[in-house]
Amino acid sequence: MGTKVYGIGAAQTPDNVGETIVIAGMNLDKCRILSDEHADDEGTLPMFRIIGAITKAIPIHTEQECQDDRQRKCWRHAAVPFIYVEGELADGTEHPDALSAAALIKFCQQPNIPLKIGLSVEGGTLERGGPDKKTLMQTLATGFAITVKPCNPVCSLFLMNDLAKSDRNIPPPARYFEALKKSQSKTSLIENRDVVLKYYIEKLKKSVSDYMGGFTHIKCHNCGNAVRFFKSTESMPNGCAHCGDSFSMSDIWKALNR
Repeated sequence: MGTKVYGIGAAQTPDNVGETIVIAGMNLDKCRILSDEHADDEGTLPMFRIIGAITKAIPIHTEQECQDDRQRKCWRHAAVPFIYVEGELADGTEHPDALSAAALIKFCQQPNIPLKIGLSVEGGTLERGGPDKKTLMQTLATGFAITVKPCNPVCSLFLMNDLAKSDRNIPPPARYFEALKKSQSKTSLIENRDVVLKYYIEKLKKSVSDYMGGFTHIKCHNCGNAVRFFKSTESMPNGCAHCGDSFSMSDIWKALNR
């Protein structure tokens, strides 16, 4: 048994870079992972950065939807629609990074400590909207990252229980201190391109004529419009006629076969 935590995984309010996640548009079907800090710039999440599991992730749109005191505490903190998250760390199995995270989370719960621990979403954006494209209309969450500098300060993390494991004198990994030197996370939703590609590939609707013609359809990850992708060559750019974004066939089939 490990340290149990709960908090606000995402909130429908502008973050520090002006992006807003629409809570009703977040897909939580594949939300399993609890990690520390964020994946690297390529979206890679090494196994030992996974420090626990998500045990509950549900959207809450109004205060009346709150079912217990923990959810009501999160609502009072956010006061906007949010994703309520519960998770358990792997510190009970001596996972070194989970032990460090549990110790740091408990330390930061003390009222005299100015450092606050928060959460950010790991996953991908399926559709953007608004005049500036900073409204994340449809998103896919694969997990949540515990971070010392969340891009959305509303997304706080709290201890559900107080285990002796959290008292162990385990120094936090160096990346926590590196993160403290930064102003904030780059965004409230850390993008993983392969996650988005896999999602759309699973949704592909192929017809006999499409297959025989050597092409198939997939939605553009940026604007959500249907784009025709040709299977016959990797040299074709396969650009979206609506927003100009593109995937190479290498990207698509790499995601398909991973």
